[in-house]
Amino acid sequence: MDGDSSSVLLLNSTFEPLTIINVRRALKLLFTKKAHPVEDSQNYISTIRAKIRVPSVIQIIYYVKRPYSRPKFSKKSVFLRDNYQCQYCGKHTAKPTLDHVIPRSRDGKNDWYNVVTACPDCNNKKGNRTLKESGMTLIKQPTEPKYLIYSTVLTQSAIKKWEKYFYNKEKIPKALTSLSSVSSVSV
Repeated sequence: MDGDSSSVLLLNSTFEPLTIINVRRALKLLFTKKAHPVEDSQNYISTIRAKIRVPSVIQIIYYVKRPYSRPKFSKKSVFLRDNYQCQYCGKHTAKPTLDHVIPRSRDGKNDWYNVVTACPDCNNKKGNRTLKESGMTLIKQPTEPKYLIYSTVLTQSAIKKWEKYFYNKEKIPKALTSLSSVSSVSV
């Protein structure tokens, strides 16, 4: 199994991402009926008697209450939030840069609401100017992400595979949302 398939996304009963766990822990949760599979990967684990499909995403049966903790602001976190996509032209780039929407020389802050991912070309084009002065626009307004547990994932392909669980609740199939049961037992 490659690095992506040895990680499993664990969702709360409300479909909120909880954490990323290893396959062994995921299978233990499934076999003890504390979770159920939501998506399977293409990989299998072979035993003497059976071939077991490795899950990619599982959902815990019980609601796990977690205190909110603000995601740590870092260069890597901004790239992950923006999915390594330039927020000016939309191009995905292997070597992204950070850009301050309001330049730091003009009292722009170094935070979630003022820093975006930019390709080198757009970053150079914008330079030390505001959006209005440069004639550029943002694809989406920068915000503090609600879930940043995926910063532990090292590959962009894993993020792409699970992005519907991190960004947009409307992408979750309605049939799956009816499967969740809410109670206050923690794992």
